[in-house]
Amino acid sequence: MSGEVSANVTGGPWSPLRIAMYRSLWIAALVSNVGTFMHIVAAGWAMTSLTDSPTLVGLVQTSWAVPGFVLALHAGAFADMVDRKKLIAVTQSAALAIAVALSVLDVTGNLGVTTLLAGTFLESVALTIAAPAFMALTPQLVGTQYLSQAFGLDSVSRNIAQSVGPALAGAIIAFTSAGAVFMLNAVSFVGILIVCHKLPTMSAHAEKMSNINRVIKDGIGHVVRTAQLRNIAVRLALVFASTASLIAVMPIFAKESLGVSAGGFGLLSGALGVGSVGAVWLLPILRTKWQPELLLVIASFVWAATAVGLAQSSTLTEAVPALLISGGALMVLINTLFATFIAQLPDNLRGRGSSIGMLMVWLGTSVGAAAWGYCAEASSVHAALIASAITMAVIGVVNRVALPIGE
Repeated sequence: MSGEVSANVTGGPWSPLRIAMYRSLWIAALVSNVGTFMHIVAAGWAMTSLTDSPTLVGLVQTSWAVPGFVLALHAGAFADMVDRKKLIAVTQSAALAIAVALSVLDVTGNLGVTTLLAGTFLESVALTIAAPAFMALTPQLVGTQYLSQAFGLDSVSRNIAQSVGPALAGAIIAFTSAGAVFMLNAVSFVGILIVCHKLPTMSAHAEKMSNINRVIKDGIGHVVRTAQLRNIAVRLALVFASTASLIAVMPIFAKESLGVSAGGFGLLSGALGVGSVGAVWLLPILRTKWQPELLLVIASFVWAATAVGLAQSSTLTEAVPALLISGGALMVLINTLFATFIAQLPDNLRGRGSSIGMLMVWLGTSVGAAAWGYCAEASSVHAALIASAITMAVIGVVNRVALPIGE
């Protein structure tokens, strides 16, 4: 297709941005990612205005994560079976409409606990269905030679958004309301829709919709039969379940333990993203010093230590450094596991295989956010963070022994 690159072309980490269509899509996706992280922060903060229950606040993250668990496999199959251009256009339009609805409800004073959870859930549904289509589209736009660079740029986009989005959302909420953030999130989808309109039509890969269950079964079967892929998939779920404590209890921790405003909460959330971006640039150096398994164990212990440090924090100046390091440690874990996972997938199963990885991420996040929210309500936010730190440290060692990924 137009924009595809020959396999014999080489280049640096920014090389894919020389391809006009990919560059346009990357910039539009960056803006949309910023809007998405703004939404997550705004939804969490809005819930603290509606209720002081840590369980309900934690359910905001659960409602965001559950669609990934429930729909990831079907989303991956859709990406291999339908016109990806149309799929992306429909899902982004739906996400835009949902964000507008949440904004109107908040501004008019009609946003409640149920509608906030439902809107967040539906927004996640639309983006979950679109995600494998975006991932499967990348090789078609940049060619195989630039594929690794493109995946690296995708990580950079998400982490820049995670750095900027929360802080921006906090500042906007401080001066206006969560409804304004929801509206800006809606606007962030416009760029994707414009770029999508310029994409050529991409036909399905020959499978019929009636065969979707078999298509999904084939993808699952390959991962289950391949020990390395199976182990990485399980480890993704365990890591995200353990680390979900931060996003689950952060709004309550910010408001009750640190006594900060929405702006301070945005700063805390943004610190995780800044730490992640820093880790992206450090990873090549770390990989020359340590094998993947040792790197994963070290990152697990570092994350656990920062969770303990955060639990002991009483001011922003104490909490922000802990979150910076925590974000970096989590990025090392995610990047190492996902890079190994994607590299082991054959091309014809990449859409479905990627969706299985997403499934395990959302499964871990869904269960973890709900569990840590309940733990915080049953005991305290401090106890939940300490418990998650202990869990992460134990999992870091157990994974190395019971679920090896190879060197």
